[in-house]
Amino acid sequence: MREIVRIIARIMRKKRARRRSKNSTTVFKKQGRFTRYTSILAGLAAHSSQISLGLGQGFSAILVPQLLESKLVDQEQASWIAALGVISNPLGSLISGLCAEWFGRRSAIALATFPYAAGWLLIALSNRAVSMLYVGRFINGIGIGMGNGIYLYVSETAAPNQRAWLGSCGPVLVSLGVLMIYTLGAFTSWQRAAAISIGPSILSLALLRIIPETPAWLIARGRNEEAKDSLLWLRGSGSSTDKEYEELCEENVKREKERESLLKALHMPSVWKPFLILLVFFAFQQTSGIYIILFYTVNILEDIGIELNEYSASVGIGVIRLFASIAGAGLANSFGRKTLAFFSGLGMAVSAVGVALAYRFKLPYVVSLACIGGHVGFSMLGFLTLPWVMTSELYPLRFRGSLGGITTSIVQILTFAIIKMYPSLHDMVGIESTIWIFAAASTLGALFALTILPETRGRSLDEIERTFSKKASESNSSTDVQPTIFVQPKTITLQRFASITEEKHRNNNMTSNAYTYDNFCLDLTSDGDTEKKDVKKNSDTNRTNVSNAITLETHILD
Repeated sequence: MREIVRIIARIMRKKRARRRSKNSTTVFKKQGRFTRYTSILAGLAAHSSQISLGLGQGFSAILVPQLLESKLVDQEQASWIAALGVISNPLGSLISGLCAEWFGRRSAIALATFPYAAGWLLIALSNRAVSMLYVGRFINGIGIGMGNGIYLYVSETAAPNQRAWLGSCGPVLVSLGVLMIYTLGAFTSWQRAAAISIGPSILSLALLRIIPETPAWLIARGRNEEAKDSLLWLRGSGSSTDKEYEELCEENVKREKERESLLKALHMPSVWKPFLILLVFFAFQQTSGIYIILFYTVNILEDIGIELNEYSASVGIGVIRLFASIAGAGLANSFGRKTLAFFSGLGMAVSAVGVALAYRFKLPYVVSLACIGGHVGFSMLGFLTLPWVMTSELYPLRFRGSLGGITTSIVQILTFAIIKMYPSLHDMVGIESTIWIFAAASTLGALFALTILPETRGRSLDEIERTFSKKASESNSSTDVQPTIFVQPKTITLQRFASITEEKHRNNNMTSNAYTYDNFCLDLTSDGDTEKKDVKKNSDTNRTNVSNAITLETHILD
């Protein structure tokens, strides 16, 4: 019997060594060959609809001046045309949040392409019918609101070391869409620009068909085999995803045990803390002038005295925005959220002060143009992008879809109010005072980022969630000292032990007691070596050790 146990011990040690070697080699291959490309492909395919978002956000900048110039609308109607592309965003966000929970993250993104295409089609066919412009902008705004589920998809599919810069790729494609619509506005009519804008929606829908649903959502719906296939697709066909899959399953079981309604969960620190932090961050973003400059680019350039053709200057601003967003995506993987947000807000504040001073002292228009470009460029490094990215990072997974939709809806209502009120604010206080308001909001936002904004770079979503939970912090502190556990022995025969072990093997559930079993085998081997030296002296002791080891193993198996 001793010889049999020693043979089993050696076999188990060799098996563990081979398994470790195989896993380490597979992980190396996965990181080097597969994850880099498949995760990027999934993220970029999801982000492809951001081009349509940029087209929709920048469209009013070329539409409103052309409509005012042709006397087709007055100033009040023009402000409604600009704002209607935002007022329906909350509706789209709520629809997106529900679709993300019911039908999946990928399906929610795909559904957003239909309002985009329908809205552009109505605008292109409206000709001089202002009512069709209203309806087209409203429907287009629903698509813009639904597109915010993209960050949720990316956060659940990207590896922690890729999530930062992959999430920042979205603003790059938004900036590309803005540049495209500015360029179209400089060279063609707004009707043709709207017709051309249908193309990216069709392209996005085609790309979304080749990427999988997120594993976390599939596991939450009990579709475990599909979740495994999704992980293999995202991490590479030759990669080992067992550990990641088990972690996702454990997190899902934990969430199911803690499942409760959103209203009952509002008292949880992991819910209300990120909710308040994000709302404050978004408030500074909105009042810093980012979206006002985006929606009224041509008008603002004219107000501050730019002597160039306003449409050509807006193209230059679009180019600055695009390259700044590319730089922001590159910096996102090297610097933390707090650092990027602080320097982004600080740079925006300095740029806004420069615009106000250049306007006050009648400096050359090149100075004003450079400062406006600096404001737009610095916004792309953090203030414009990070609040949207962090919406999909800070909330608990079980409430991420609903809370993300609620937060986004509140922010978009605020955006609508700011876009709609800007013409009245401009008439009331003038362009210079408005720019000073932008500078003050940017400064306060930078201080907020430096002191309160949490850092999420390089951390898993589960770790981020635990940082807001008081219970988690107390649990972590209590595990610093591990208590000694005493097990009451149980009487068992070797035949009973063998049958239990065989049953556990059949159920493929031996992972939890593998470490204990190896120690058991090592103890027996050690006892065997001692027995060789003095069999008679140690026989009673060895039998006692074997009995205790078997008893401990049996207790764990039971």
